[in-house]
Amino acid sequence: MRLACAALFALLPLAAVAQIYRWVDADGVVHFSQTPPEHGGYQKISPQLPPATPAPGVEALREDAQRFDQTNAQAKQAREKMLQAKAEQAERCAKARERISFLEEKTAHRLFVTGPDGQPARMSDEQFQQTLADARAAAAKYCQ
Repeated sequence: MRLACAALFALLPLAAVAQIYRWVDADGVVHFSQTPPEHGGYQKISPQLPPATPAPGVEALREDAQRFDQTNAQAKQAREKMLQAKAEQAERCAKARERISFLEEKTAHRLFVTGPDGQPARMSDEQFQQTLADARAAAAKYCQ
């Protein structure tokens, strides 16, 4: 069935370009027909087909499709940036919580920092409290 339909559609253009015959009758009237007259004296005319042009509105549809593709690409980029920002925020949150957990397990006197002379020194209570406050502030900022 599909093959028969395909063959029929393939033959449709041939039917549209049928042969045209022109002749003049005894009274001088010019006739055009798809069948030749019974008596001779006719001309075969090959019609000149107009050049193929796109259907009306096709260019507008192409432009709409291009705008859609651009908008879709921009939305995809925005979504990727948003997902990347969320991933970075989640990573910062995890690091801040990990830092808070680490600091809460330790005391200031068990942690070392680099001293003014470049040598390791124990962390003071003030330094410890400031470091813990910084970690909590980072957690408050990134863990929403």
